Amino acid sequence: MSRNIGPTIEILLRRIRQEGGIALDPDLATQVYSHAEQITNTALQRVLVTDTLTVPKEKLLFSLRSEFSDAIDIVSFEKSNRHAIRVYSLDDFAAYEVGWFRSVAGTRFEAWMQLGRDLFILYPGQAAASSITITYTQLLTLYTSFAGSYTTASELPDEDVDIALALAELVLLVRYRLLTVVPKRLDRAIELLRQRGARI
Repeated sequence: MSRNIGPTIEILLRRIRQEGGIALDPDLATQVYSHAEQITNTALQRVLVTDTLTVPKEKLLFSLRSEFSDAIDIVSFEKSNRHAIRVYSLDDFAAYEVGWFRSVAGTRFEAWMQLGRDLFILYPGQAAASSITITYTQLLTLYTSFAGSYTTASELPDEDVDIALALAELVLLVRYRLLTVVPKRLDRAIELLRQRGARI
């Protein structure tokens, strides 16, 4: 069960008020916190979506945004209980075939690579149109209205809400130049991320 947005924002507002006596606009706090949720989910890959990618004949390069508008990062590709291997450089495809970028007669997918947040390569291109199961990290909803999202449940798992809260607090402390407390809060945010398995 996830926490509701409203009570979480109220915690954030209290923390900022205690540190600097600042009465913060709840809508601004909601927006900053919502961005912090997106960052947390991107780092920890908690909210995942599994979908089917239809792969046209002979195609290797895809637009992630065009195929899945709510995707941030690809986690895996799978077909018939077999995972394609993730590679991290274009040179890695050469281990399969020197002219990999011209390989369009495949019968099964071997490897994939995400290029930034917009493109991905699925190797090799297939001799016939096919499909493959993709799992990706989902872009969470961006909330901007405190009153409008008060009773809305956070999309993050309950145990990760504290991380988003810590990140939002850091942003707001810097915004209002309450810099003396930032190092301590930053250490706490980093420790929370490490406890949850983020690579820092």
